[in-house]
Amino acid sequence: MTADKFVECVLDEYEAFCGNGLIAAERAVLREFLLADVPNDSLSSEITAKLSALILHRSLHRLTDEKDDDWGPARRFKDIYDCRVCANAVAQVSVKGIFEPLAEDEFGMARVLTDREAKEAVLRLFDRTKRVTILLELKTIGN
Repeated sequence: MTADKFVECVLDEYEAFCGNGLIAAERAVLREFLLADVPNDSLSSEITAKLSALILHRSLHRLTDEKDDDWGPARRFKDIYDCRVCANAVAQVSVKGIFEPLAEDEFGMARVLTDREAKEAVLRLFDRTKRVTILLELKTIGN
């Protein structure tokens, strides 16, 4: 799935979550916000974990009004600062259980997502009952 299609997937799921459609102008404004500072050449490229984390994190703030949590177990990611701009976004989508990391100590920043992984992350963004990851389990047992 390309980054462009990923954002469309987020917006489609948002419309389903809200139960009503967005008018074209609203959709354009949200799309622009979610893709702010994303280079145009990245839009047609396959979506990576770090770019999806940025888009999902922006969606958390704008579309679900969720606030940031403590990084908790995400602090253990050995690759968390491979992208300093992405670090907080990666931590947030991980500790909230929206995006499953590769391992307890690695997010997997540069990996390309499958369509299934991308769609599951978008579903978890809006459906909190689907937010189950190893980081949530660690947070729950107090590690």
